[in-house]
Parts: sequence; C-alpha cells; structure tokens
Amino acid sequence: MSLQRYLRTVKTDLHDRSEDWQEQNIRLNNYHGMVSALAANMVMPFIGIFAVRLGASNYQIGLISSAPAFVSLLAMIPGAKYVDSQHDKKRLTAAFMLANRLFYLILALIPFFTDDRRALLLIVTLAAMSLPGAISNVAWQGFIARVVPPDRRAIAFAERSRLMNIIGTLSVLVVGRLLDIFTYPLGYQIIFAIACIFGLLEVWVFRKLKEENGTMEANVGQEVTLAHFARNFFRSVVTDVREITTKKSFIRFALVSLFFHFAWQIAWPLFTLYQTKELGANNLWISILHLSNTGGSLLGFGFWARYMKKNGSLKTLFTSTLGMCIVPLIFAFSRSLYTIAFFSILTGIIFSGVMLSLFNALLDMTPEERKTTYIGYYNTAITASAIFAPLAGVALLELMGYRNAFLVAAFLRILGSLAFGLIYRLENNLLKGKFYHD
Repeated sequence: MSLQRYLRTVKTDLHDRSEDWQEQNIRLNNYHGMVSALAANMVMPFIGIFAVRLGASNYQIGLISSAPAFVSLLAMIPGAKYVDSQHDKKRLTAAFMLANRLFYLILALIPFFTDDRRALLLIVTLAAMSLPGAISNVAWQGFIARVVPPDRRAIAFAERSRLMNIIGTLSVLVVGRLLDIFTYPLGYQIIFAIACIFGLLEVWVFRKLKEENGTMEANVGQEVTLAHFARNFFRSVVTDVREITTKKSFIRFALVSLFFHFAWQIAWPLFTLYQTKELGANNLWISILHLSNTGGSLLGFGFWARYMKKNGSLKTLFTSTLGMCIVPLIFAFSRSLYTIAFFSILTGIIFSGVMLSLFNALLDMTPEERKTTYIGYYNTAITASAIFAPLAGVALLELMGYRNAFLVAAFLRILGSLAFGLIYRLENNLLKGKFYHD
C-alpha cells in the first residue's frame, strides 16, 4: 500500500466512513496502539533517571516500582466490577484512560516544587496515576474482546504489537537523545507535556472504535450508581468468588498463569543486576539489548500469529513458553554482553509468541458475560506476583549466587510451561466430550 493510499485509509477510518466496521475497528485498534506506545514511551522509560535527577534516595527509587503496583492491586477488582456494572463501557474506559494520561502533565510540573518535595511528589503522582491506569487497562481488555472478532484476533493483535514495538523503540531512541540535548529539567517538562498531548490523541482514537452493532456508542440503559455500587461491593465480591469457583476452566488457567508469571518475574531483577554489575553494561549496551529483543519480536509476531490461527491460543502459549527457559540459561553461562545481545534476538522471537498467545488465551478462557470483572481478578493476581516475585529473585541471588539462581528460574519456567501444556490437553478433552464441561 502506497503512503498516499494509506493516509486516505486513515482519514476515512477517523471520519467514520468505512463500510466494513470490523475491518475498520482492527485498523483503529492499530492506530490506538501506535499513539499509546508513543505517549507511554516518551515517559515511562525515563522515570528512573528523572527520579535520580530529582534527588530520590535508593528507598524512594524502590517505591517508584512498588507503590504503583500496590495501588493497581487495590484498584483492579473494584474498577473492573464497576465498569462491568455500566452499560456504556467505552465511555467509562475512555474516561479512566484520559485521567491516567493527564498525569503526564502533572509529572512535568514537579520540578517547579522545592528540592525536598520533588521525589515524594513523583512517587505520589506515579501511584495516583496507576489507579485510573490499572482500571483503564482492565476495561480496555474486556472491551476490545467485543470489538475484534475471535477469528481475527491472532492476526490483528500481532499487527498491533508489531507496530507498537516499532513506534515504542523509535520514540525511546529519539526522546533519549532529545533529553541529552535539552537542559534539565526543561527537557523532561517539554517531553512529558508533549506525551500528554499524544495521550489525549490516544483517547480520541479509542473513542472512534465501534461496538458489536457497528455504532459508535452502546445502548445506555439503567446505570448502577457509584453509591449503590460502593454499598454492595464487598457482598458482590463474595458472590463473585462463589461464581468464579464454578468456572473450572478459568480457575485452572488463572492458577497456572499465576505460577508461570511468578517463575517469569523472579529473574527480572537478576537480569538487570547481572548486566550492569557483573558485565558492566552502560546506557549504550542497554539500548543495544533492547533493540535486539525488539528486532526479534518483530520477526516473531508474524510466525506466531499464523501458528495461533492454525493451532489456537492455548497450544501456542504452551509452545512459546517452553522457550522462555532459554533466557535465564543464557545468563547463567554467559560472560559476554555480545553473547546476550545475539541471543536477545532469539528471546525476542520467543517472547512475542508468549505475549500474543497469553493475551488471546485470557480472552478465550474468560466467560463472555462479565468479562471485564474476570479479567480484573486475573490481573490482580498477576500484579500481586509482580510485587513478590522480584523479591524472591533477590533472595535466591543472595542465597546461591547468579548461576544457580538463573538455573532455578529456568527450571520454574519449564514447570510453568508444562502446566500450560496440561491445560491445553484438558481443554481439548473437554471440547471432544471426554469429560463433562464446566
């Protein structure tokens, strides 16, 4: 497709004139992903350096990761349930998305405060923005399942992920260079303000998505008021738990996914520490490793999308996660950044399959009714893992050193993958009628 023709298609999509609304939704979802990646990658990769420049202590640097995760943990279940209780889910999702993106502008204002308050304000801002951010993420996952048909998801989400990787990588490289050129803190303030503008554009594009009936807005009926929702929240959670325990397929998938995420996340801090402290990686090397991994992902998305379309999300998840053990094994026996950079291409190919199939498997394994609520419970469990798994990884490092800690992480990843294989076999047997379905 020529550039001129592509631009005409974009103009048509954004002006709601396409006759094939499902195909238009897929393209709009791609545009949304590209703008989202651009806005996020102008801010989040540079928060750590920004915090150091603001004078944050080591303890405060740690809070930058843990405080938003904790707030997200508290927000996702009530947020998901509230979104599910409303008829116009797209409007509410857009509202939470907008609230999150406006915090980029607040980040730009932090340098105007006195030195002794800046780091604390950064932590509070990041924690506060994670509240609407966590809810909008869960709500988007539930909403997009109705917007993109199941038989189109593999190819559609692969294309979206590929475009987001390209835009995200380019934006990190350009913004990083600009921040080196601009004076501090003006450079950060300009970049964060521009990111806020792109965030507003992201919300505008999201609002263009059409619902199942091909219209821009859902049919709005009787809404559950916030006060009524708050009064009945805890009672409804008990009801949810009773209902979820009857959905055996979802429970199996959620428990296995929780174990796999713990096995996956346990090595995250070890990778960073090993690259920087043991192998001496600087900012240039971190960029090279990031580019290698992204390049592998771009190569892998097409293959995994075709594989998943043919074999389904669960088999793809099992096959791709089998390769995740390679990453800690490479780190366990490598003493060279060149070796890690080379294998990062392979791990990027594997990782693209995991991310693509994991998201699609989640959509497939959650019941169609109250999908956002189920995704909220699932993401809450995964977020809890993200809080504790890195701590367990550091404890392993102190107990047995890098090599043995990496080997343990590899073994746990293999177990997680085999558990996904078991889920795949069980679901296949259920579909074939060998056992009673849930």
